[in-house]
Amino acid sequence: MRFDEMPCFFLGANAPKGYYSRFDQLFSSAPEGKCYLLKGGPGTGKSTVLKKTAEILGRENLSTELIYCSADINSLDAIIADEGKFVMADATLPHSVEPKYPGIYETTVSLCDCWDEEKLREHRKKAAALFDENRRLHEQGRRYISAAASLLDEAQKLGNLALNQEKTARAALRICLREFGRKQHKSGTEKIRFLSAVSEKGVFFFDKTAKILCDKIYVIDDDCGAAAKIFMSTVRKTALEHGLDIISCRCSIFPAEKTEHIFIPNLRLGFMTKNRRHNFEILPFRTIHAKRFYDEKIYSRHKARMKFALRCASAIIAKASECMAEAKKVHDELEKIYIDAMDFSKVDSITEKIFAGI
Repeated sequence: MRFDEMPCFFLGANAPKGYYSRFDQLFSSAPEGKCYLLKGGPGTGKSTVLKKTAEILGRENLSTELIYCSADINSLDAIIADEGKFVMADATLPHSVEPKYPGIYETTVSLCDCWDEEKLREHRKKAAALFDENRRLHEQGRRYISAAASLLDEAQKLGNLALNQEKTARAALRICLREFGRKQHKSGTEKIRFLSAVSEKGVFFFDKTAKILCDKIYVIDDDCGAAAKIFMSTVRKTALEHGLDIISCRCSIFPAEKTEHIFIPNLRLGFMTKNRRHNFEILPFRTIHAKRFYDEKIYSRHKARMKFALRCASAIIAKASECMAEAKKVHDELEKIYIDAMDFSKVDSITEKIFAGI
């Protein structure tokens, strides 16, 4: 498997109540697997080690997922291979991870021994100020996301007033029964991921992941989100009851309660939500226009307010992205300080030891 053929996701994202992490998903595998937890500062080579390791796993033809950083979409946060039997992750803030089975399942790999502390201390005031500024910008971005979430929630509540929930659920169930086949004598399993997140480049979406995982994709086009929430909830429940293993991709703005996309890799089948924030370039097998599930008269009564809420939410999300772009510039300055203090030959030696273990 080539690097560019590996499905990409996020496992954490800026959300209304702060950074929302699902790095607990790294520990879903049994303890007989192997997990490397990388510790170190910005610019210490964690993402590079992750990329090199992913390329080696690909050459071994191991099925591998790439987990990217929503604050820097060019930086890897983790890799998950062979259905979780091999995991490597950046275990530092904001997704700090500590071992559950130290030495048995997880090995902590410190890159802190590869830097010159005297060089770092020469820049301590500047570095401390940059760390503080980075945190401030991310907190400001999250406040914008919180404001946008209130508006998106308002649009969804207005949509609910016009929505025929039973009709929506029945439509989803008909498709599921046609696609899923007979129920298996087991419950399905669920992986939690994010396919999109508010990033320094706006709402960033991993289009290619859907194309890698699926041959057939159903898209529900629903701007206010009320029908899509019921539709996806029905698909999720039915798939698990049929014993199918699924990947549920949560909404990064409502990460605890809303599933936006569902992939069923064994069937090469996907269900995706499309709206003004997710205008992805995917040719669907079928597009389901959500307006068929709404009472036209009631919807028209609230349409202007919904449009206003959605338009304002998009503008506020754009401001959140601007904050994250500024935070990325600050982080880049921090990386320069650490890179200048690093002995990357030591990092290479550590990486060689990991590769030998693989």
